[in-house]
Amino acid sequence: MRQAQELWESRRHQYWSEARGYLKLILNSGFVISVYFLFIFLTVYYQQFVEQMPADFPLVLLLTVLFTWRLTAGSIRTFVKPADIVFLLPYETKMTVYFNQALRYSSIWQASYIVLLFMAVGPMFTERIGTGAAFWLALLFLILIKMWNLLCVWQEQRLVAKGERYSNMALRLLINAVATYLLFAQATVWLIVAIIVLMTILYKGYWQPLEKKHSLKWDRLIEVENQMVMFFYRIANAFTDVPQLRNKVRERHYLQWAVQSLGGKKGTVYHYLYARTFIRANDYLGTYLRLAVVGGLFIYVLPLGWMKLAMALLFTHITMMQLSTLSFHHSASIWIDLYPIKPEEKKQALTYITARLLFLLAIVYGVLAVVTSDLLYGVLVLIASALLGLYGSQTLVHRKKGKYRRVR
Repeated sequence: MRQAQELWESRRHQYWSEARGYLKLILNSGFVISVYFLFIFLTVYYQQFVEQMPADFPLVLLLTVLFTWRLTAGSIRTFVKPADIVFLLPYETKMTVYFNQALRYSSIWQASYIVLLFMAVGPMFTERIGTGAAFWLALLFLILIKMWNLLCVWQEQRLVAKGERYSNMALRLLINAVATYLLFAQATVWLIVAIIVLMTILYKGYWQPLEKKHSLKWDRLIEVENQMVMFFYRIANAFTDVPQLRNKVRERHYLQWAVQSLGGKKGTVYHYLYARTFIRANDYLGTYLRLAVVGGLFIYVLPLGWMKLAMALLFTHITMMQLSTLSFHHSASIWIDLYPIKPEEKKQALTYITARLLFLLAIVYGVLAVVTSDLLYGVLVLIASALLGLYGSQTLVHRKKGKYRRVR
């Protein structure tokens, strides 16, 4: 028992010792300033929206969707490693303390996500649904549902087939949707209590017996842990070189035309390399598209033209920071250094690729501003975003590699 406890503490300390190094780089970067500016900006607008919220605003539906997603999502953090399937598998019966610590640790983190989300929607909740005891009871109810979901997730990891895990997740999704809808629709207390009783019965009668029917799947635990670690590494990789990040390459033949559109011709080595890297490697393309969509949504819904301009510049800057990681994507490969090409051409290629991507983003933001505002602000959004993209592609995207040292 003591050895299992010590192993847990050692694994947790080892992870956070490494994570703190990356967090320092993230906190010392300009990204935090951008997020802080966005937070202050949205706080002011959010307060105005709550005060002027239309009577027909679908608040119950919005809260139901948000919390159904957050309650259903989430994994158990175990800090297991690939070698454990060999060395710890024989001691599985003595690892109860270790996995109980994992459940407690994950419960605290997952509960904190629920609290943060509920505090974020708190002004709307108190404006339309209730205050005082109703507010705190709703939060307590959501935390209890989240704990129930985590217990179910732990048992679901014993299932081998993905289809079985997905069907269990779908069942939890349905239960969470019904429970949160009744909560935000101000159903009677007895009905909410009945939902909690039903969830308890389902866990005792369906999920908990999985522990007796199926053994613990160590390969599944390792897979989940690896996914969570890689998620953090992908975030940190936007600010420094992460040696542990495993590069994933996707074929994406249907986007081959985009390589040439970005200037990736086979005669120009680095243009072609960066274009294919952006389209196929890691999640550069996905991050670019997500930022474009989120920034476009802000520009679409914000009422004032200067707000649209501020959002366009902010998301152009954030996108620029993400694209800057292309500069050291191939830094660990010795084969790139064999190219008989001057280093200046590498820099020119990165400038060319990022400039095209940022100009495309400026056009999208400009069109949205014209459609939802007037021509003047649309032109301002287009010109300002394009100028920021032009300046950043020649300067800011090249500072990343020299600015931060590799964390070991």
